[in-house]
Amino acid sequence: MSTYEHKSAGLTAYKIKRKLIIAQKVASLFVIPLLLGLGIGAIVCVYVYNKEIATLDRRVFHEVTMEYSHKVDISSFFTEVPADAEMITDLSSIDTSKVGSYPIQLRIGNRQYESVLNIVDLTPPTANPVPQEIYAGEVPDPVACVKDVFDLSGCKIELEDPSFDFKQGGRHIFGVKLTDGYDNSSVVQIPVYIKDDHTPPVISGAHDFNLTYGSEITYRDGITVTDDFDPNPILQVDTSAVNMSQLGQYPVVYTATDECGNSSSVTVNVSIVSIKTAGATTLDDETSIEQAYAMADKILSGIVDGNMNDVQKAMIIFYWVRKHIGPSRGTSDYSSWANAAIKAFKTRRASCYGSWACCKALLDRAGIQNICVTRYPKSAYNGKTHYWCLCYLNGGWYHCDAYPWGVAKDFWFMMTDQEILYVGGGHVFNKDIYPERATQSVQRWVHPATCVVDKDFPYKT
Repeated sequence: MSTYEHKSAGLTAYKIKRKLIIAQKVASLFVIPLLLGLGIGAIVCVYVYNKEIATLDRRVFHEVTMEYSHKVDISSFFTEVPADAEMITDLSSIDTSKVGSYPIQLRIGNRQYESVLNIVDLTPPTANPVPQEIYAGEVPDPVACVKDVFDLSGCKIELEDPSFDFKQGGRHIFGVKLTDGYDNSSVVQIPVYIKDDHTPPVISGAHDFNLTYGSEITYRDGITVTDDFDPNPILQVDTSAVNMSQLGQYPVVYTATDECGNSSSVTVNVSIVSIKTAGATTLDDETSIEQAYAMADKILSGIVDGNMNDVQKAMIIFYWVRKHIGPSRGTSDYSSWANAAIKAFKTRRASCYGSWACCKALLDRAGIQNICVTRYPKSAYNGKTHYWCLCYLNGGWYHCDAYPWGVAKDFWFMMTDQEILYVGGGHVFNKDIYPERATQSVQRWVHPATCVVDKDFPYKT
């Protein structure tokens, strides 16, 4: 290589090297800082973006809990509502009066978020007190102690303290607890006046008295009952021991009971007397009774036997009187039942009084309890009195009447109040002065026309 060529090559290499040096300087002064700036800028942008997203995320409530019936809108799901926030879920479709959990979707710009809306009941029930007035030892019904109860989920009502002492008289306060289905509870304070009543009612006006044959009486006349707390104590009159158709003295028991269960009783004596003696039983009356019973015994010996029960005996007794004592109004001896029976047994004719007297004599001697029933009031049937029997048969008092009425060919046997009233003949009476009558009908098993009691009669054991 010539010297010129050598110098030329060296110059070219120098120029190239110089350009590289210049390029390095330019790169170090401009390109590298620019690239570095771009990288840092990108990093900053990503950081700023992520920070903004994180800020938005922090504004969103991913679970919201609200009391029922409160208003819910988009602001319920943000700490601060972004300008471009919107609901995806239609909030108007959610019934906030019903407890439950509902999924929620919402959007901020192009980002979508999920949330849950919990509707809860945190409000205890409310009610107003109802003051109580009870007797010592009673426990009031908690439900009756409150009114205007309000709670959306319903509630249980009970005594706050089940061991509260309701036996102490005076004025007190006790609590009634209301608990709803979400275990929210409240207590209502109830005023109570506890009446400490241990004093029984007082019965006034009860006294011994006489009652003549055919008389009408109301045992409650002149009787008053008073009590220190109960304005309407119950009065019961037990006349079951009274035999209206037989001379003698019988106890009548008056029993008064207040609403607290305190009771008192007074016993008086009622004397059944004949019209003739007006309170004195003479030897003639006793002799008449003995004679009437003797005549009855003779009749019974021919119509009953020891194998018959009371129902069968009573059936044949009334059948005999119906067939052998002809109806004849106004012909009986009204001086006493015994004299009426004697006359009827002899003449074989009698009014309803004599017919009843014959039945009584026969029933008495057959050992069957019986009571005379008289029509009451008389005005119910042309102002005339009628007599018939109540007989204690098969565990109850039944109406029996051997006296024929109207077109009736047979007699009435073992009838209830309703049945004896239905058949006619004016069988109305004062129900208060007689023992409770049977209510079970037995008419399908008894046949007066043929004097038969069915084999399957429902006897009580």
